[in-house]
Amino acid sequence: MEHTRLTVTLRPTTGTLARLASTLNNHRVLDLAFSTAAPASARAVVRVPRPEAVRVQQKLRRMVDVLDVALEPASPGDGATP
Repeated sequence: MEHTRLTVTLRPTTGTLARLASTLNNHRVLDLAFSTAAPASARAVVRVPRPEAVRVQQKLRRMVDVLDVALEPASPGDGATP
């Protein structure tokens, strides 16, 4: 399956992960990873089917906590299943 990876830079606040999950709820998310590196920043990596990638990117950009959303095609060797 062709998929795309979105890297989201967020400002972590109370409920950030819940808002992220709620925003992604109506989309087919193949993989989601969330991490906080410092008190002032967090990062989420979301893998979605390619046809949904632009719509998911638009929805993520509207979130209050989101600072940036980078959209990139996932490489074939990133552990994705065929």
